[in-house]
Amino acid sequence: MKRFIILTLCFILVAGIPAFAEENVTKFTYESALETAVENSIQPELDDYNIKSLESALEKAKEEAIKGFIGGTPQEVAERKIIKQVAPFEAEVNLEVAKRQKADNIKQIKADVYQEMMRVLLAEESIEIKKQRIELLEEKYRIDLKRFGEGLISEADITDEELVLSVEKLELKNMETALASDILNIKKKLHVDLSDDNKIEFDYKLEKIGTHYVIDIFNIDEAILKAKETNTTVYQKAKALEAAEMKLEITKQHLKPGHDFYDQKVYELEKARKELYDAETDLEVSIRNAYNELMTAADALELAYKREDLENRRLQTLKIKYNAGVISRRDMIDNELALLAKKQATLEAICDFNIKTDILKNLIEN
Repeated sequence: MKRFIILTLCFILVAGIPAFAEENVTKFTYESALETAVENSIQPELDDYNIKSLESALEKAKEEAIKGFIGGTPQEVAERKIIKQVAPFEAEVNLEVAKRQKADNIKQIKADVYQEMMRVLLAEESIEIKKQRIELLEEKYRIDLKRFGEGLISEADITDEELVLSVEKLELKNMETALASDILNIKKKLHVDLSDDNKIEFDYKLEKIGTHYVIDIFNIDEAILKAKETNTTVYQKAKALEAAEMKLEITKQHLKPGHDFYDQKVYELEKARKELYDAETDLEVSIRNAYNELMTAADALELAYKREDLENRRLQTLKIKYNAGVISRRDMIDNELALLAKKQATLEAICDFNIKTDILKNLIEN
């Protein structure tokens, strides 16, 4: 009796494990996934430490600026004026850049999670389509086995179908392995437990997101100008140019061309000017490339929608013929397989469009 009770308890415990595993699923919405990634990331905390350090550096720069200075060579006088007038300005800029970089880092964390989430959703949908495809191929294979028995098709045809099924099933396993890798990647970006026991799901459907970037009223040139005004790197380079101009202006008051210190400040000014130009140009090129890629993705998605709709209407017509006994179930299977292929192409186009939309958004919006 005692042994029976122990075995019963063991059975209950073992039987209870799958139920617990099924319940141990964390579901994320679009918003909660992004919030979780930011909250769990150490990056904002690191940025806060950097900001505090730069706040202290600003105070020290201000204290150093008010210190007295008596005489010295023309270069020493210029250097002291730069410390007094330019160093606090540079410290303020460094602090502002750090604050902007914190916001940029948070934006990048969200972008990384969103784009990886799109890939996970696509992988999940693709696996479901692959399973449906295999079911249809297996049904077709069963029909053709009967036809083979009736001598209507050759053994080579059956062998080909068996090979196709084997390849499809292998592809399914590879897709499931790739999905597991994608899930690990997004767990890493979410900064959650990476173990298999920690199941995650997304309460989000892979659908085309709405965006004003692909309509006629969107002005890419205006968007670029606004992006240049708010971009952190451009801001940093613009302020570096301003500081270089201030340093050279001070130097001109005490030294002449040909002096090493003077020439160095001229070089720093020209270097800062070039770096600002490069930053603005690189940003514009990135935005225009992202915009062009988005427009291409939009065209590809529109074409995918049309092709799927056409295939779906063709299938509906064939269903009428099938119900009327004009065509066989095998003929229907071929067209159902074709429709699945079009659905897969549409899903891939949606994922590509959404990711490219997000890339452009992160370049031009703050």
